[in-house]
Amino acid sequence: MLFRDVPHVLSAAAFLFYDHDSTFRHAIHQLKYNERPEVARELACIAAEEFQADEFFAGVDVIMPVPLHPRRFRQRGYNQSEWIARGLSKVTGIPIDTSHLFRTRNNPKQALLQSDRRADNVQDIFAVSHPDELYHRHILLVDDIITTGSTIRSCLQTMTAFRGSCFSVFALGKAR
Repeated sequence: MLFRDVPHVLSAAAFLFYDHDSTFRHAIHQLKYNERPEVARELACIAAEEFQADEFFAGVDVIMPVPLHPRRFRQRGYNQSEWIARGLSKVTGIPIDTSHLFRTRNNPKQALLQSDRRADNVQDIFAVSHPDELYHRHILLVDDIITTGSTIRSCLQTMTAFRGSCFSVFALGKAR
C-alpha cells in the first residue's frame, strides 16, 4: 500500500495514466519542460469537474501543491503543481496554500533517477512553517505525476506536524 506509513490519508486519486505511449505524456512534457503551465491548469479544471461529481473534494479545507525548491522555481519560472492546484481551486472554490510546506534542499530531479533511488532522494527535503495554523484541517496535497509515490510520501510524513489533520492526494497522472 502506497501510504501505509503515513497516517490519516482519506483518499488518493489520479486523473489519467501516464506512460510513454499516451497522448497525455505530450501534455505533461509541455507543462513541465516547454513553459506551458496553463496546460496544467486546464487539465486540472477538467479533472476537477469530473471528480467533483464523485464528491472527491468534499470536506477539503485547503489545496497544497508539492513545492519546488526556490532555485528550481527560478529556473523554470513556475511550479507545475501550483498550476494544477489553481485549476482545482478555480472549479471547487477551495483555497490554495503555498506558504506552509516548503522544500529545504534542491535535490536532483526524480525523473532522472531509477525507482529504487527516488525514496532516498526525497528523504527529509520538506519542512513546514507555522503548523499550528493548519491543525485539524483536511488538506489536499497536489502533484503532477505519481511514479513511485516517494515525493508524496515524503511530503505527507513532514505534514504530520499539522496535528489532527487528515489528507487527500491528487495527481494529474499515475505512471504505469
